[in-house]
Amino acid sequence: MKDEVLIEEKPTLAGIEVANANPLGLTAFALTAFTMSMFTTGLLPESVSNVGLAMGYFFGGAGMLLAGLWAFFARSTFGATAYCSYGFYFLAYTYYTVEMEDDAANPDKTHVALGVFLLGWTIFTICMTIISYRTFRALFIMFVFLTLDYFFNMVGAWADSKSATKAGGWFGLMAAATALYCAMSIVVTDTWKEEVLPLGHYKA
Repeated sequence: MKDEVLIEEKPTLAGIEVANANPLGLTAFALTAFTMSMFTTGLLPESVSNVGLAMGYFFGGAGMLLAGLWAFFARSTFGATAYCSYGFYFLAYTYYTVEMEDDAANPDKTHVALGVFLLGWTIFTICMTIISYRTFRALFIMFVFLTLDYFFNMVGAWADSKSATKAGGWFGLMAAATALYCAMSIVVTDTWKEEVLPLGHYKA
């Protein structure tokens, strides 16, 4: 069924069936978004934010890119687009965060530039949210939270509003929790051969 492609379709390479890459992509997103959102919510101080940078490069970035490339083998257009795009997002955002000191001479322009950057991702995520409606409900809910995360972070950056950025961080935590639920549901279903954690598949 079309609504089950994201979970059940497995790629073959040289006649060998390989594992489902979706849990890797979802987990990479979940743990990276969780770590970064802990700082934007203010639950962790900026003084230890380097741990978020490491996650952005190596798990959110590289991990999601690997999952996205593997999704091409599974002929999953949605999975390949989502994982590769957000993998590159984490790499780009992490790199920009490291290089932000170079923009210190123009503080009035820096937050606006970041707002423009996040505006593009907000629009992209809205599109992916609409498309995800025909996958399964848990993933759709995750994308709704992610859209709100990007939106409030975009407003927070553009308007230089800490309260808006903090709100975005809380939605980021909810998106991370939902993504981890989706990942564990797929792993449990594949391992136990039954759907213990329901995902709510779309039914036409």
